[in-house]
Amino acid sequence: MKFGSLTFQPHKPHGFDFHVYRVKPETGLRLQPQQDMHSNIAVFADTQTGKDHPDWISQSSLGPAKFGNNNFNLYWSVLCPTQPDYREDQLKYIAEVDRQSQGIWLNSQYFADHSHCTCPRCRTLHQKSGLSWIEWRRQIVTNFIADVRDVVKKDLVLSIQPDPASSLERYGVDFDDFSKYADKFNVVMFSKNYATPWYWEMITRGFKKLLKQPFYVSLYVYGPGDAPQDVPTTQELLTVTVRCARAGADHGFLYLTDGEKEMTDFQNSIKEKTELCTKLRTYGGQPVSEFLDWVTNWSQMTK
Repeated sequence: MKFGSLTFQPHKPHGFDFHVYRVKPETGLRLQPQQDMHSNIAVFADTQTGKDHPDWISQSSLGPAKFGNNNFNLYWSVLCPTQPDYREDQLKYIAEVDRQSQGIWLNSQYFADHSHCTCPRCRTLHQKSGLSWIEWRRQIVTNFIADVRDVVKKDLVLSIQPDPASSLERYGVDFDDFSKYADKFNVVMFSKNYATPWYWEMITRGFKKLLKQPFYVSLYVYGPGDAPQDVPTTQELLTVTVRCARAGADHGFLYLTDGEKEMTDFQNSIKEKTELCTKLRTYGGQPVSEFLDWVTNWSQMTK
């Protein structure tokens, strides 16, 4: 089992097996890759490019894929996956970032959500394909991932939404298709609280059954602009990790913070949870023991 940090800053918090840097978040900002870190890239989620090219934003019968459209859970703009100029730009960008870092972790490498995209270009492409709507969207997404695989020479980790049941219908994502190209998966389970860990454990069991490649689970610790009362508690984070570990997330976990300070604060807070950690050891299974051994050593190494 491996443990990684996912940060918005080029920091490498102490005590992790690997580090992932958000070189291109959904804002569209492009930051300098780090040779000793993996690079996380939001592909079609790109608010800045959406401002520069509003006609590139993905369309649907329920409106565009942008913040403020409450038909979709979006806090940024998502571009049309068939836009040729943007696709070409992203492939070149991904190749360059791969060259300058330890590997690529992608997210939003698929359609915005159900009913996207209905722009004139997509309607024409769909009609010419002779495929059903769902199969056409699947083909668009899978072909893009195949192109990404051609340019990424190091590890390629594909992030997926925590929806094991309807990712094909919503995003055009077929897990078996992705397994042909991904070295690993990353199931993004970000939440501002994990008060009901049973739900996350259930989702993990679903992915353990479906995915043919190893997968990480990403959990939310402290994001940019957050206040302490807005983020998950240490008890919630420890408990949900154990519940997911015993349910099949035995490859590892990724913890998101803004930077190193927030991660160190989280590490230090574990020292106060000895009674909880003792209780969690009774949940059983080798992955649980591995995680608790890790956080015990981890908290002892921090100041």
